[in-house]
Amino acid sequence: MVICFLLMNVSTVNLSDEELVNACRGGDEAAWEQIVYKYQAMLYSIPKRAGLSQDLSADVLQEVFKTLFEKLNDIEQPQYLRAWLTTTARHKTIHLIQREKFGRINPLFDEENNLRYEVRDETLLADENLIRLEQANQIESAIGKIDERCRRLLTFLYFEVEPIPYEEIAMALNIPLGSIGPTRSRCLQKLIKFLPE
Repeated sequence: MVICFLLMNVSTVNLSDEELVNACRGGDEAAWEQIVYKYQAMLYSIPKRAGLSQDLSADVLQEVFKTLFEKLNDIEQPQYLRAWLTTTARHKTIHLIQREKFGRINPLFDEENNLRYEVRDETLLADENLIRLEQANQIESAIGKIDERCRRLLTFLYFEVEPIPYEEIAMALNIPLGSIGPTRSRCLQKLIKFLPE
C-alpha cells in the first residue's frame, strides 16, 4: 500500500509548496495527497503538544485540511503554506481548548446508556500553555509583516521541525556564514516592533 501511494504521487514529490497549491487549484488530487502526506504528522503534533487527546488532535487535523480546501484559492502566498498550516492548526487548537475549557461537561454513560455521573474534561491546557500558544500566534503574525529576507532567516532558525545547519542557511539566503548572527539580531529587533507590548 505504501509503495502504491509513493508511486501514485511520484510526479508531485519534488514540487515546492507553491507548485503543490497551484496544482491543487487545478484539480490535481495527487498534489492534494502530497500536501496531506507532507504535513499531517507536524500538524497533528501541535494539538497533541498542547495536551489534547488523540481524538481531539485528529479533529483539529481534519479541520485544518478542511479549511485549507475551502480557502485554497484565497491563500495569497502559497510559498508559505507551511506557516499558514501551522498558524491555522494553532488557532484551531486554541479555539477548541477555549470551547472545551469554559463550561463543557462530559457525561459518562454506562454500557446501557444510563447516565452514571458527570465529570469535567480535565485533558485541557494549563492557562500558562494557552498563553504560550497565543504568543506563538502573535509571533507568526508579526513575522508576516517583516521583510522577506528576515522572514526566511527566522523561519529557518526557529520554525523548522529539524534544526538546519548554519552552512545551509547561509547558502539558501546567499549571505556569509559569519553574518547570520548579526542579521538574526537585526531581524529580531524588526520582529519585536510588530509584537504587542
